[in-house]
Amino acid sequence: MSGSISVDYVSHQFSETAEAVLVDINLNVKAGELVSLIGRSGCGKSTLLHIMSGLVDPSEGCVRIDGKTVIKPSARWNMMFQKASLFPWMSIRENVALGLKFAGIGKKEISSKVDELLDLISLTEKADVKPRSLSGGQQQRVALARSLATSPTVLLLDEPFSALDTFTRSALQQDVATICRQKGITMVLVTHDIDEAVLMSDRVLVMDQNPGRIIDEIAVDLSWPRKHMNQDFQRVREKLLLAFKGTEKTEPPRTLDGGRHGVESSAA
Repeated sequence: MSGSISVDYVSHQFSETAEAVLVDINLNVKAGELVSLIGRSGCGKSTLLHIMSGLVDPSEGCVRIDGKTVIKPSARWNMMFQKASLFPWMSIRENVALGLKFAGIGKKEISSKVDELLDLISLTEKADVKPRSLSGGQQQRVALARSLATSPTVLLLDEPFSALDTFTRSALQQDVATICRQKGITMVLVTHDIDEAVLMSDRVLVMDQNPGRIIDEIAVDLSWPRKHMNQDFQRVREKLLLAFKGTEKTEPPRTLDGGRHGVESSAA
């Protein structure tokens, strides 16, 4: 199983007159590595993730997954968003099976795969109910199962736990990181939660804003599973917090041609 990611000289602005959201982003993610992008609101981290997924074309540069240039979304690199976005008229089973159905997989194989995934997310007993019958955390579990159904090599996560309560969020953080490790799936997580980044990642990339760029890299050299109150966890957390505080700045934003103006960014 592969899943290496290469981001080469990626810059982006949403229009010719807007400020640069991202400038000269270069990063590599090894196959099976779990990486977090952390930064303040407006630093462009979600935009960068959308470029990685093929949902947004960069103004400059390119993204390659397994050596192939990303030009559109693919079942090989799936994305989870802040909202589960399940189809309300479909059962949980049908929602999970959707990608497999579009891929032309046979009914028997689909049924077997969906049963396996529902068991993995502990929702077998909810297979035939509609999404409205589930809690927010359960809906995100279904979204996770749907993302895993096509056996992706890369899982891109855009703050998928941010709207959940503390206990549900903690459980899903552990579950997603464990599944990615067990299956060898490469993970890139966008978050503004320092504890979440330390809990789930092998490496954390810190982004600055105006324009968005990577300014620091923190290795998370901790054994798995991780505990918040562990002394080594707190050591890495403090190191990351110090790097995050370094993103405060007062310079005005700039465009890709080096000019400066005061247009407000729409990047997340």
